[in-house]
Formats: sequence, structure tokens, C-alpha cells
Amino acid sequence: MARTVDNLMKMFTSGSESNIRYMAFAEAADKEGHPNAAKIFRAIAKAKMFHALSHFRATKCTDTTAENLKQALEEETYDFKNAYPPMVQDAVNDDALEARHSLEYGMSIGPVITKLISKAIGNSDADESGSYYVCPVCGNIEFGQAPAKCPFCGVDASDFVSVS
Repeated sequence: MARTVDNLMKMFTSGSESNIRYMAFAEAADKEGHPNAAKIFRAIAKAKMFHALSHFRATKCTDTTAENLKQALEEETYDFKNAYPPMVQDAVNDDALEARHSLEYGMSIGPVITKLISKAIGNSDADESGSYYVCPVCGNIEFGQAPAKCPFCGVDASDFVSVS
């Protein structure tokens, strides 16, 4: 079964990457004035997401919510403390400003994400009526309402995406 799990994880990774890539392709097609191509890319992206979820479920790699939260906290903490800093430095060395900003946003939002995960670890059954608001530029997450301007990138509240 180890080989099958490896195969499922490879296709999970591939499908996850394709999902995001095709969403980016859809954005580009929309900007270029090709709404039908954009719609096709979004449909394919959704199919890839469903494939990836199916592959991941078949690996049986999910655990209890408590264990999943613990794993998420470890992964997110590692990313912002260990993975991002050298990548940001590489972008600085390469004079790649857009890449640097993208990586810095990911690194800066890491503590926001780990704080949310830690809160859920402390009480995964907390009844929080309200929505989370996610900044589409930097990924900042706010609860209750979006700030007038994102404190990390300055995006207006109206651009935040609501997650209920």
C-alpha cells in the first residue's frame, strides 16, 4: 500500500498545484477579455480540486481534529520561521521585488494563521457566530469584519473575501 499512498500523494500535489495554476489562468483570461476561456479554466480548476481532495482522502492521512490542528500548527510555524526567510533573502538578492513582496506577505501572515490554529486547539468547539475575512492580496485573516484597510498590504475592506 505504501506505493499506492505515494502515488495518491503525487497526484494530490499535482492536482492541488493545477487547481491554483488554472485559477491564475482564469484571471489572466478574464483580464484579456476571454470570459469563456476563463470559465473553462475555473471549471477545470474545480475538477482538479475535487480530484486532489479525493486522492488525499484515499491516503487516510487525515486524523482527529485535534491531531490535524497540531499538524497544521507545526507546518505553518515551520513555514514562516524556516521556509520563508531564506526565500525572501533569495528574492532580495535576485532583485525580484514582486516575488519578495509575495514571499514577505506569506511570511508575515504566518503568525496570524498560527494564532487562529492555536485558538482552535484551545477550543475547537467554540461557537463563533460571524465570518472570517481574508485579504486577496496578502492572505491576512480577520474575524468579525474586515478592517478599513489591510494592516499588511493596504487593501480596502471591500476587497476582502468573506468565509463563513
